[in-house]
Amino acid sequence: MRQFCLVVALIAGVAGSASAQLAVQVPDQKLLVLALTAAPADSATSIALADALRDRIAQLAKYKVLVITKAKLCEALTASGFPCDVLLDEQQARQLARFLSVSAYLTGSLTHRDATLTANVRVIDISSSGMAAGFSIANPGTIPAFAEAIAQRLNTIIRTSEQVRQCTTSRQSGAFARALSAAQKALVIDPTSAGANLCVATVYEAQRMPPDSIIAASTRALKGDPCNSTAWENIARGWQQKGDSLKSIDAFIEQLACEPRNSNRRMQIAQLLRQMKQFPRAVELLDAGLKLVPGDQQMLDLKVRIAIEGSLWKPAVEGLSEQIAHDSALGKDTTFLNTAIGAAQSVPDTQALLRFTEVAVRNFPNSVRFLKARGGAFEMNSMVDSAVAIYKKALALEQGNDVTLSLLIAKTIVDHAQYDTTQARILRERHDSTALRALQQAFAEKVDSARPFLHPGLVSADTGQKLTAAVLMLTGGSKIAQANAYDRSYIWLDTLLQVVAPRSPADTVGPRHQIRLNASFWFGLSSVLTLSKPYQDMVKSKNCDQAKAIHDRLVRTRTALLYGERVHPPTARQMLGFLTQYEQQMPRVKQAFKCRNF
Repeated sequence: MRQFCLVVALIAGVAGSASAQLAVQVPDQKLLVLALTAAPADSATSIALADALRDRIAQLAKYKVLVITKAKLCEALTASGFPCDVLLDEQQARQLARFLSVSAYLTGSLTHRDATLTANVRVIDISSSGMAAGFSIANPGTIPAFAEAIAQRLNTIIRTSEQVRQCTTSRQSGAFARALSAAQKALVIDPTSAGANLCVATVYEAQRMPPDSIIAASTRALKGDPCNSTAWENIARGWQQKGDSLKSIDAFIEQLACEPRNSNRRMQIAQLLRQMKQFPRAVELLDAGLKLVPGDQQMLDLKVRIAIEGSLWKPAVEGLSEQIAHDSALGKDTTFLNTAIGAAQSVPDTQALLRFTEVAVRNFPNSVRFLKARGGAFEMNSMVDSAVAIYKKALALEQGNDVTLSLLIAKTIVDHAQYDTTQARILRERHDSTALRALQQAFAEKVDSARPFLHPGLVSADTGQKLTAAVLMLTGGSKIAQANAYDRSYIWLDTLLQVVAPRSPADTVGPRHQIRLNASFWFGLSSVLTLSKPYQDMVKSKNCDQAKAIHDRLVRTRTALLYGERVHPPTARQMLGFLTQYEQQMPRVKQAFKCRNF
């Protein structure tokens, strides 16, 4: 009886020991293998590859990791409304992995490099499993061979993860030497192990070693997992501690390249670049994000703010144009419109300016500010008549009391008036004096239309406005004279010389003097070349008042030509010669008319 009890006890002991061994052998790490994202033409290949890989790694690492079966995967996908065979994007893959409570999951993409299909694999650790990697493998020819190549690399990562977890456990308990020893064992198995190198980095950090050591270990981790977020964050933080913000941001940007659709991270990096006044880089970064996520309002708003702050007007206009395209209500926001118009003027972007000002005057038809901007947009696009018309509308709203706007109308007319010299030459060659005269008069009338808008400036108490009006009068008068419409230019320049007449004998320098100098030359030229008719009219009239007027004109003309001679001495001397001939006749006229008033 005792022997039986002893045998039973021994059997029970052996059974208990076997049970304990079996319990130890059950893997506590779960791995989810998902189909790699692929083009529609390669989706079937991706699903078949995932199925083959799942089966093969379950065989290779059956004592190391528990691979989620196809049945279990299908059950989870079906419960979430997905078909069993589906290619999940990054966010969906992450959500499924968390739902299944796995330690790590495999995802990635299938791409063509030339004619070769390549698997770009990511193993993502979500619960300190030590399984983190990124690698690419080209298709050796068949699906089983393809799956075998990936499985062999994955099996190495799984084997390494045991020592990585041991390193983590030892580091957490403060046993740094044991942790480093475990990491070294892992690196023997896989020299590029991201998990092992990251564990070394955390040990260095706990030991308060210099940032260079942590940066170096984290950089080594990237060899095994080029897109490892923890490694990039360690590197970025290390450069921050060293005081090199630019290298820190470079690290964050490299990290972003691995998850380009992470808009929040992209905007955070852009804000860092903004703080460092790296405005072009910040805008470039946001532009890249907007290509991936078009219309992202937060990213678009940030781009506009940074572009304006950095005076990057072209991207600012691009962003503002996108904003109003997505939100028409901005067309009724005066702050937005003022900003958009100002940015378009600063580029300058004439087409954008036309668009923004059209919206502005449509929604605010009585806004003088927007009407002026609209006129400016027309002017920049060489739509001069439209510009003048809109400026006149704005002036009417001001009841004609805006001297600056009145001068703006005059300036627009004068500056854009162009005499057709080519047509004039053709008409001269044809000896068509009638058509030539008509051409000259048409041009003169166009310039003449600016005169009423110059008057407020000429009589203004503001010296700046008066000077602006004088400059415009000189420009207009000289343009008419160059078109040989001397009878019209004479009127302009006669008025101008009265406006800029010397205030004292010492008034010989400054802008008024320069205007007077040039005006004197053009006035003298215009006066001499239009003197024949009034002189003949005076001779026929035998009127002493008319004779005195001619006499006074001759005196003023000589004074003007002598004063303005330096502008073009040969022409001035020629005109003085013509003038002398008239002057020599005046004593005879005086005697014949018996005039005593001059």
